[in-house]
Amino acid sequence: MSSKPIFNAGTERFVRDWRSAVVNVTVRDQRYREHDPILGVIPIKLSDLLQTSSQVTRWYPLDGGIGFGRIRISILLRHVETKLPPNMLGWDVGTFEFISDKVIAKDWAHYSKIRMRTGGSVGKLTPHVCHMDGKNAVYDTSDESFRDSLRLPVKYRYRSPVVFEFHIKGKMGAAAYAVIWLQHLVDNEETDIDIPIWTTKAGVRLTQNYVTEANWRAKEVPGLEDLTEVGRLQFRCRFSPGIDESHESFVVDNDSRETFETWEACRAQGVRSRSVSIEVPEEAQEKHEKSLVDGRDVLKQADPAERRRWIDRQGQDWSGAFGHDPRAYTDAIGRMVAEPGRDKPRHDPVTPPPVKDEPALESGSEDGESDSSSGESGKETDDESLNGPSTVNPDATGSSSQASSSNINKVNKRSEQRQHRGMMQWRPARNAQFVKDETKFALRKLRKKIPGAGDLTGREPDVETET
Repeated sequence: MSSKPIFNAGTERFVRDWRSAVVNVTVRDQRYREHDPILGVIPIKLSDLLQTSSQVTRWYPLDGGIGFGRIRISILLRHVETKLPPNMLGWDVGTFEFISDKVIAKDWAHYSKIRMRTGGSVGKLTPHVCHMDGKNAVYDTSDESFRDSLRLPVKYRYRSPVVFEFHIKGKMGAAAYAVIWLQHLVDNEETDIDIPIWTTKAGVRLTQNYVTEANWRAKEVPGLEDLTEVGRLQFRCRFSPGIDESHESFVVDNDSRETFETWEACRAQGVRSRSVSIEVPEEAQEKHEKSLVDGRDVLKQADPAERRRWIDRQGQDWSGAFGHDPRAYTDAIGRMVAEPGRDKPRHDPVTPPPVKDEPALESGSEDGESDSSSGESGKETDDESLNGPSTVNPDATGSSSQASSSNINKVNKRSEQRQHRGMMQWRPARNAQFVKDETKFALRKLRKKIPGAGDLTGREPDVETET
């Protein structure tokens, strides 16, 4: 045994957008008849790492597990000459969620149940939350806890639609369908959806093929001649990139279990935020603008205002990632509110106004009141940064606080189990958990081998060597 083991391992992955990509490296200890525990996790955000070079080699400390030490990682980013629209630069793993307080089925005068499904996850809108507004069926989704139950985790976003099936009492099967393909959504962008509600006898053909209003009206869909539009489905939604708590339902084998454990460890250590945003390093911005000026004597001799105008004009060819001042796409305190290359800048892209400083805390008395108030404020800020923005209504009943406390207890219990504390510090308890999970995974694997009960997913490569 050695205290400095060397493992030569490499992998390749295709990254659509390096500005939002996150690489998570997990080091585990191999155990016999136990789940391999996490020694440490290393989350790497490419936009923070690739500041001045496309190849970086560094030492990283192991944290978030039962071990300690350091690991040396080399990362190389090879660019691909392509230009993709914003909706094609998103993550493949994420969550589809509703943002609006209501879902309207226009011209659909039925108290029906809406069953939603996509990529292995399901949800439903029951008739209990439905009321009629003239000829429109309106489903109330204002309750945040109910809206959270409608979150649909997605594993393969670019080949998954969200299928809405309308079921009427007394009728077997779905009476109508509505389909939205997730490839049309942009990450972290709230989108107003207005899609048709269709009736057809070939519901399977409709939901298993790429059918939109454009190709349907162009008569490019054979076998759906009886397709009829009977209404419109309207709501507001968002695709949130990355893993969250709802992806626990996708844990069906050891690989998916270890992936979800890695995300939990990163969240518990506070090194991974709930949302993933697009960021461009300032040094990369400056080097790009400098590269546009190098080799052009005309721009070198031009005044700064004229040079800036040329840089901005040339920067448009980079899909808005460079060229304009990033301040032009933020609000008054520096938060991003628009996407470069797609949205119009909120301020002057050449000389935007400076970021306003946040108001300072009021100074307290000299007997320590100021220190205590700032300490409580800092604690609240830290809790909010780790667990996301608070959604607790101050006028709500104790049920929400009880649910929140049970959630926290569940997270703490899983952290103890992951770090071999509590009951998991004893080897028989870890062996029992291993046997339980392996039995469950084996039964699922056996069910897939039974004809008619398995899925159609074929083998996938472990390393993406070509794009």
